[in-house]
Amino acid sequence: MGKVKEQLINEMEMAHLTNQMADSDYGYQEWLESDEFVEYVNRELDTTKPQYSESDIMGATRYASKSITIEPSEVGKQVYDMLFSEKIEEYLSLHRDV
Repeated sequence: MGKVKEQLINEMEMAHLTNQMADSDYGYQEWLESDEFVEYVNRELDTTKPQYSESDIMGATRYASKSITIEPSEVGKQVYDMLFSEKIEEYLSLHRDV
């Protein structure tokens, strides 16, 4: 009698797990067809788009080059690179969404 009972319990557990998986699959399929999924995908796609165009970057580089009046040899390459980067960021933040 013990083996039959054990087999029935195992079968019931398997049926329960199968039902849970089916419910989970159904819920996932519903989510795939929902507006929330479309919004999620669109947000994810937005993260892959470049923030700035090539012309934005070129403009920022020209701006930084013209804005810094000291020579790299006067302050050292590291400091000059930091200044250059700050000027690029300054230009891009001023010209964002213009």
